[in-house]
Amino acid sequence: MSITAAATSPSAPLSDQAYVESLRTLHAKSPAKAKALAWELFQELQKPSQQYRLAGVFAEGTAPESPHGDCEGINMNLYGNRVLRGLDYLIRLGQMLGGMGWAGKTFHANGTGYNRLTPGTKFAAMAVMPHYKLRKINGELIGFDFYHCIDNSPVAPNIPVRSLNYASPEHNNPLILPRTRDEIVEIVPGVYLGRVLIRDNFGWNLSGYFGLRYPVGG
Repeated sequence: MSITAAATSPSAPLSDQAYVESLRTLHAKSPAKAKALAWELFQELQKPSQQYRLAGVFAEGTAPESPHGDCEGINMNLYGNRVLRGLDYLIRLGQMLGGMGWAGKTFHANGTGYNRLTPGTKFAAMAVMPHYKLRKINGELIGFDFYHCIDNSPVAPNIPVRSLNYASPEHNNPLILPRTRDEIVEIVPGVYLGRVLIRDNFGWNLSGYFGLRYPVGG
């Protein structure tokens, strides 16, 4: 079932707000179908022509209980910082070349977590971050650790979110990560829209979006 078919009435297409509400109603009867359609929505919003809708969809999200375990990731748009723009390009190129790049995030109930990279990322990571050591688990590279908790966003809309903090010294995160804050909101249970904030001398700036779903593969 396509997004267009699911979101269209005989008179006019649903707004994104109404579509998210319809997915939540559907989830009560058919969780798997609602999650699949929410992920299709993310794939649609990944298209450059549709990325203007991301802010509105994010505003419809709610602060989620933490996922427990591995979440599959989809990069939707990174911008506003040359490092992030470079990562966005590398992730998309890597996906076209066979999956090299970011695989998603892992959350633990104790408020910790990390990012997961595909094995093919190893040599690119060594070239860009020669002093940062990624670990290996279950055939994936892991690193870029964070703490996560419920918090109010410092950027409009100032809604409750699950925030991911990379700044703790014990994590020794490289590049711009200590100045990075990720935020996720729940669209339907198990499917989360995230955004990336970067801090400069004047405060936090929105720098892109990503999606997560739990478990991997939906």
